[in-house]
Amino acid sequence: MLKIKIFGSSNIGLYLYATNKYLLYHSSIPNKKVEMVTKELKVPPIKLYLTDTLITAPFIVGNSNGLLIPDIFEDFALEQLKKDVRDLDINVAIISSKYNALGNIIVANDHGALISPIIPFSLKKMISDALDVEVSTITVGRFSYIGSLVVTNSKSGLVAPMVREDEKEILEDLLKVKLYEGTINGGGEFIKLGLVVNDYGVVVGDATSGAELMNISSVFEGD
Repeated sequence: MLKIKIFGSSNIGLYLYATNKYLLYHSSIPNKKVEMVTKELKVPPIKLYLTDTLITAPFIVGNSNGLLIPDIFEDFALEQLKKDVRDLDINVAIISSKYNALGNIIVANDHGALISPIIPFSLKKMISDALDVEVSTITVGRFSYIGSLVVTNSKSGLVAPMVREDEKEILEDLLKVKLYEGTINGGGEFIKLGLVVNDYGVVVGDATSGAELMNISSVFEGD
């Protein structure tokens, strides 16, 4: 497990996104930090060249099969990304929607994906085809920003304590993982802000408490 800050912030989930095939990160992150994260997660790092924002991960959703990107990214950034992932044998889908923070409204792993009810039904098939998994609709704690409240790999996951039991059961059934409740960065329920995982490693925000570290370790490193 790696405990780290990015740009002086414990909200590392704003700048890093990982699956079992790749790590996406903002091109401005110092190489030393990227090397530390890459060593922990054991996947190839790929830069995102964004000029208007340092925030990257809330826009992105992916798994080992595909990657969803909103159409708000500049053309050169999208073309470079497509080029960089060409050898990884993944689908890249550009999503056009007024809800462009895809990472905040979609939860996905290699087994399934769950989307917020605010996502238009017309996009459901595109998401399913790109990620090559079954897709269903759900809330967490009756909130629509589900992607910010759940972090999962293909084995287990952490969900905000606000989750309702019926929602948790649906999440577990489709994602094929056991979910455990917990917080990050000293009590934060927006799990994705401070936690980046894949099947090979765990990266947490520097403000994560000892008790939270123990809980996260038992969830993701207990296998």
